[in-house]
Amino acid sequence: MPKTLNPLPQLRPLALALLLAQTIPAQAQAAGETPSLPAIDVVAAPVIGAPGAPTVDLTGPQLLLRQGESSTLGAALSGLPGLTSTWYGPNADRPVVRGLDGNRVDILSNGSPLLDASAASYDHNAPLSPLAARAIELLRGPQALPYSGGAVGGVVDVIDDAIPTAPLRGVEGIAQLRGDSAFPGGSAAFSLDGGNGALGLHADGYKRRASDYVAPDGAQAESIVDGRVRNSAADGYGGGLGGGVIGRWGFVGLSVRSDANRYGTIVDPNVEIDMRSERTSLRGELRHVLGADALGLAYTHTHYRHTELDSGQPATRFVNQGDTLQLSLRRRLVGIDLQLGLQALRLAFSALGDEAFLPQTHTRNTAVFGLASGASGRWAWSAGTRLESARVSSDGEGATGIARFGAASAQRFTPMSVAVQAQYALTPQVALTSTLAHNERAPSYDELYANGPHDATGAYERGNPALRKERSNSVELGVKVENARARYSATAFLTRYSNYIGLVRGGQTVDGDGNPVPLDTPDSLPEFLYVGVQARFSGIEASLLQPLLDQGGQRLDLAARLDWVRADDLTNGQPLPRIAPLHFTPALNYTRGNWSARVEAQMAARQNRVPSSDLLGPTPGSVRVNASLTQRFTASGRTGLWFVKLSNLLDQTAYSANAIDTLRQLAPLPGRGIAAGVQISL
Repeated sequence: MPKTLNPLPQLRPLALALLLAQTIPAQAQAAGETPSLPAIDVVAAPVIGAPGAPTVDLTGPQLLLRQGESSTLGAALSGLPGLTSTWYGPNADRPVVRGLDGNRVDILSNGSPLLDASAASYDHNAPLSPLAARAIELLRGPQALPYSGGAVGGVVDVIDDAIPTAPLRGVEGIAQLRGDSAFPGGSAAFSLDGGNGALGLHADGYKRRASDYVAPDGAQAESIVDGRVRNSAADGYGGGLGGGVIGRWGFVGLSVRSDANRYGTIVDPNVEIDMRSERTSLRGELRHVLGADALGLAYTHTHYRHTELDSGQPATRFVNQGDTLQLSLRRRLVGIDLQLGLQALRLAFSALGDEAFLPQTHTRNTAVFGLASGASGRWAWSAGTRLESARVSSDGEGATGIARFGAASAQRFTPMSVAVQAQYALTPQVALTSTLAHNERAPSYDELYANGPHDATGAYERGNPALRKERSNSVELGVKVENARARYSATAFLTRYSNYIGLVRGGQTVDGDGNPVPLDTPDSLPEFLYVGVQARFSGIEASLLQPLLDQGGQRLDLAARLDWVRADDLTNGQPLPRIAPLHFTPALNYTRGNWSARVEAQMAARQNRVPSSDLLGPTPGSVRVNASLTQRFTASGRTGLWFVKLSNLLDQTAYSANAIDTLRQLAPLPGRGIAAGVQISL
């Protein structure tokens, strides 16, 4: 993949988007119609049927604005209350929820696990793009237990509607085009749905290409060359096809999806990742049979692989082959909505090559779960439970011939999780919420069996086969105020772990075989260890939307978001690594007719609470100012939306405290940029 692109193709998407932004609205004004573009929503699962958590404040246009920032799921969600991202540069960026990442935040596609390798290492991106999403759901508490017991941070579900579940007559869809000067290049995406009422079909696709991203003028690092962060380019594409039969009896459908991405890793100027993923899914639901309101089935087969390229030559190849199956029953009984189910997962993982840091492993997981919810008077409640049987095994030296992987071994675990939520309505506008949860998680294959140099992260990673289940107890209290004019919410939470499994710097420098060597030894690597410690996470989240002006067809709102997390390693008396500092984002939103504008200041405090093993020490604070302008329009019978967004207007140099310390200084957050795009209904 070239490190730089021809300047003309880089500018074409941006120029075309700006041209459309100038010409199409003129037709819209002549049409004089109210646009109705299908929205792309960022939503959060309702807290026991409540109007929604603070993350539901963003709607279609706001997500459209976020999709361009590196086009990763972490970038799309970062900045919402309690949400940040791992930031391994613009190409590998997973969500972080309340300081929790990796296997504590599961990523799903249409309700099924991805079965990828993104949780195993910070340089591995999830094999999906927000460009293909119709909705992104964040599920917490009891609502997450049908999918995962150990995802204390939550479950993020990216939904593309590839399998139709409701009748549709005719054809509808959307298409979008965008360009961004901070990530020089552009992207295009489309989604189409059609049907005759009994048969439904779906197709979607996207393409994104970006050269090395722009660094702030004040940033200084060996990775910055001519104002760009070297080896941060990306070339990705993907698409899906689906279809199904729908009737009063229910639905059944099949879909196939393919995603590909080749991107640079920044840490090493010569290492790139070439990722491919194919998924085949079968989903169905029978309604009003065998005494149940609905019987559901969801099956997915995944073939995932990525190759780490060193100077263009294959070095290490990661392969995941897996299947997931979920059977569920839904029934309403004496005013209570019940869901019972069975979930099974099979995963075979291989790391092939002389520099593989993981042996071949096999994961088996079978779970039963239950979810119930109801309401009475001013009370609403939800409760869930999940019991799992997990087996994680390693082939050891096996076919790889790598002696450090040792003999074959297997570990068994029986995690159990339970969560309860309750809400009490003090008035029709004010509600108190609470959550109690106990979660258990089996260690993953990388936490148990990693043992080798990982070129893409610049570290020697070492797992621990003796790790026990990760256990946690959580409590959360909140208040919500919502009326026709304003919305306020505040939440405080506390989570205590008896065996928090984390990747920490071990304090040694080692060679490629894991043997200790002096710090200045050529080709030596810092050692990182997976360890289990007692830990405590606590924090607060708050948001508000307060109208300042609402008259004459125009409205001005004050919006603000705040979140703070404190995470402590109680075993060693140290802060836990890679925790975001206090974030506060005040903003002004202005709307008039089909026009909307926003200006915000993303403020991050200095993160002084870092463990002594963090080589870079505290992460400086920053203020990043952003502004955007959007307009909905109608042209030739089609509705649409165009936007212009200015990011980091002050060109502030900022770093992510979530980033691993081998990368943090090498990958500052992007410098000043302008993005423009258009989305049109089809």
